[in-house]
Amino acid sequence: MNLKFCRFHFVMFSGLIAFLAFPVTALQAQAPIKNTLKEEFLKPSLTSKPYVWWHWMGSNFSKSGITKDLEAMKAMGIGGATIFNIASAVQESHVPTFNNPWPEQTYRSPAYWEAIAHATKEAKRLGLELGLHNTVGYSTTGGPWITEERSMKQLVWTKAVYKEGSSEGFVVNKPNPVVDLDGWGRRGLPPMPSTWYKELGYWAIPEKDSSRFEEVRDFSTNFDLNGKLLKGLPAGNWIVYRIGYAPTMSTPHPLPDELIGKCLEADKMSAEESEFHWNTVLEPLKKTVGKELGGTFKHVLIDSYEAGGQNWTPAFREEFKQRKGYDPMPWLLTFVPIVSDGDKKEARRVRYSKDQTERFEWDYRDVVAQLYYEKGWVIGKKKLKELGLDLQFEPYEGPFNTASGASLADLPMGEFWSSSRDGINYKVTAAARAAGKKIIGAEAFTGSPAVSKYTEDPNFLLPAATAGFASGVNRMVLHTWVHQPFDDRYQPAMSMGWWGSHFSRHQTWFEPGKAFFQYLARTQVLLQYGAPVATFLSLDVSKDSRSDLISTADFLRQSIQVKNGKLVLESGRAYPFLALPNSTKILPEVLQKLEQLVKLGAVIVGPKPLQSLSLKNYPACDASIQQLASTLWGEGKKNQYATGKVYVELEDAMVDLKLQADVVIENAHDANSIHSIHRTGKEGEVYFLANLKDTVQTIEVSFLQTGKTPALWNAEDGSIKPLPYQQEAGRIRMRLQIGAYQSAFVVFREGAINPVDKELRNPQVRTRVLQISQLNDSWSVVFQPKLNEPFRLDSFHLQDLGKSKDKR
Repeated sequence: MNLKFCRFHFVMFSGLIAFLAFPVTALQAQAPIKNTLKEEFLKPSLTSKPYVWWHWMGSNFSKSGITKDLEAMKAMGIGGATIFNIASAVQESHVPTFNNPWPEQTYRSPAYWEAIAHATKEAKRLGLELGLHNTVGYSTTGGPWITEERSMKQLVWTKAVYKEGSSEGFVVNKPNPVVDLDGWGRRGLPPMPSTWYKELGYWAIPEKDSSRFEEVRDFSTNFDLNGKLLKGLPAGNWIVYRIGYAPTMSTPHPLPDELIGKCLEADKMSAEESEFHWNTVLEPLKKTVGKELGGTFKHVLIDSYEAGGQNWTPAFREEFKQRKGYDPMPWLLTFVPIVSDGDKKEARRVRYSKDQTERFEWDYRDVVAQLYYEKGWVIGKKKLKELGLDLQFEPYEGPFNTASGASLADLPMGEFWSSSRDGINYKVTAAARAAGKKIIGAEAFTGSPAVSKYTEDPNFLLPAATAGFASGVNRMVLHTWVHQPFDDRYQPAMSMGWWGSHFSRHQTWFEPGKAFFQYLARTQVLLQYGAPVATFLSLDVSKDSRSDLISTADFLRQSIQVKNGKLVLESGRAYPFLALPNSTKILPEVLQKLEQLVKLGAVIVGPKPLQSLSLKNYPACDASIQQLASTLWGEGKKNQYATGKVYVELEDAMVDLKLQADVVIENAHDANSIHSIHRTGKEGEVYFLANLKDTVQTIEVSFLQTGKTPALWNAEDGSIKPLPYQQEAGRIRMRLQIGAYQSAFVVFREGAINPVDKELRNPQVRTRVLQISQLNDSWSVVFQPKLNEPFRLDSFHLQDLGKSKDKR
């Protein structure tokens, strides 16, 4: 396939499209075999089609525009849309546009809910799915209903030096909250100073170059509410720290114009505030959408995390004690990053062993991550499920666990930009597979100002699409389809400021671009088929494409079984072994569960643990780990323990368990740039091969298959072609030529009989190579303006149409 795109070139001239036809040789198809996979491939259904993010820009929305947009989505081959309510213009500063024609159409006004109801009604008529981002802006969870008390919180502190005998008049001033509104979506906004503060207490250390942790003293009862010393401190000079917490003042962004300066992000570590946020979001939606919740109106989204850090919540101290078994407060003075009064250069005042300080820091991050998950994301999903709605979630770039978030979401999502060649976050896809998620989404083709200038076309988007599919995505959610509320004579009309890519009914290549959307849909049909194949399961960390991924938290939460020597997760996914992180640190409770699984016949692979990650139960935790690890690992590189096995090296386990590579690229110019995905199901085996290099590659590839016959399924035109192959030693080999940033599907099924080539002498099976002609001759060109009648120019030469005197 040379996707310039799809059977023709199109050239954009100031809103006109000139079609230059080229001959196409169709691939010969197999005799028709009636099965659901083929039928779906030839005519993709709703869930197989790409979706869009539908940005409504400030108060610029209209019922007529909603209808036209949804009808255009249907015509384009889109399956559904997620409504975002954002600023009227999204640039660096998000300064509002002037003279909006519908100033009364504010967020959640009567006109707004009428528009939501109308969109739902029209989506139902057209057979499309609809959803909503859970907050204003594109990050994260919040809105005008969140007060400072309900918002995200951070530790704040200040200090004063107490000189011996100076009790009278000694005051430690209240901390000034640190508010950082820099970054995209915040620049140029008016300052939002915090007025809310809660005291935690007063801790002190002797004033000397290096105090020891044991010298930290709690003097909270020595001070009144204003920070004034009530009773003297012990002999000596002391550095007194007054510690409390205050709002981070993080705001959702970019906000509809009338809400700028009036919104805050909800406290994501508080069950109470999460309940309040989600109830506030969903109650009016229930009244507006009614019985269509869970039907046409199917999902609510949490976009990628841009809310900044949060390191405190009112219940944090007690939650920490309950989970870790010790009080975090004295430890706060062992490291600067947790507590800050803006003195960025202050060195550590309290000295303790590096090992134990790092353990506390790990515990602290772990509790934050657990609270985000349990008190934030889980509550959001629970609220949605009560209404029959799905949670779509981009679970990364925040102080929480990406793998846990991916396993929780009904539709886990990543993102890739239009200039990307890397696809989405590997943790999202690997954890989603382990959790048994059939569909993995991607915010697809987000574009930067440098490339989002209405110059994007399918040929430009293809490399990013191929890389996205290769990373495990099987539903593209296009960024962005901006709502067009105005009369069609205004084009290209609304955009998302300078962000893209620009998908809409006003895009110049709207009509011919349908072929690109068909290609995406056919590709997604095959990548959604059956279940993905993975060689093993990794715990917490893995960049090996052969493995799925489970977080430590999910590993401990789940009831994992061992059947016929394989680990079986609650999702039903089964694996021959579990690979541990490349570290000698582990949690005691993880090691104890590993021992139970190995006793049942499981196989684990990883280095022998020596100590705990955590300060919990220190130092007894280390002794218990060392004792149990010696039993499980023994002294060598592999050990038989109970009915299971423990290995140190991954490849030793692969060899002993006789695990062959599923796909082997035996001959290629750059084998590392060929990525593969294997999906298995009742109708056969589907392999996806992607060339992530900017040149054509001829490859010899072998598959761990036997007894089934291969065919090339071409997602570009829907054709199916027999593939000559060679069978030997339980594998099938063939030769393919794959174009630059292009892909191919090899599908193995029962029944068909293809030619066997013992020496692979046949010409390479090619994806389409399009012959390109230069425009250096005289042409007859038909122009099709978006708003006026088509016209023809004879004896046309390539020229700058901006200088043409023909007003058409």
